[in-house]
Amino acid sequence: MRAGHRLKFWTPGGSSTPLLTDEHLDVPLDYEGVGEAGSMLGTKALQIFDETTCVVRAVRRWTQFYKHESCGKCTPCREGTFWLDQIYERLETGKGTEEDLEKLLDIGDILFGKSFCALGDGAAVPVQSSLKYFRDEYVAHIEGGGCPFDPRKSMLSGADA
Repeated sequence: MRAGHRLKFWTPGGSSTPLLTDEHLDVPLDYEGVGEAGSMLGTKALQIFDETTCVVRAVRRWTQFYKHESCGKCTPCREGTFWLDQIYERLETGKGTEEDLEKLLDIGDILFGKSFCALGDGAAVPVQSSLKYFRDEYVAHIEGGGCPFDPRKSMLSGADA
């Protein structure tokens, strides 16, 4: 963690695992402990984000990755990742709506467990968990006309503004 900053969220197994928050810091980093907390170890690649990071922007970047990596052979993944990307674009540019938040959850439900491979699951779980823990941040994008975070202060400073 950068000096002077506090933990906002983390992933115990890379971008394809459900987000955890500072309330999960005492979770044992084993399969059972992380599973009981509602996530999984996945690749065991811990990702740590501080309070300057926009959750919506982080999940959007992961969504763009999954859209790019989709082979296109199965409809849930091909179409689901496309529409996730469209909705995140609207949220970031100030054109998002409350209905978009429900659409994100619906698309996540369509993706999870219904794709030929695990890529669809990987695209769905960060969306679902970020809305579970940070719905207020999504709402701030809607009510504030776009991202309320200054990308120059973020750990994801390379993200599109």
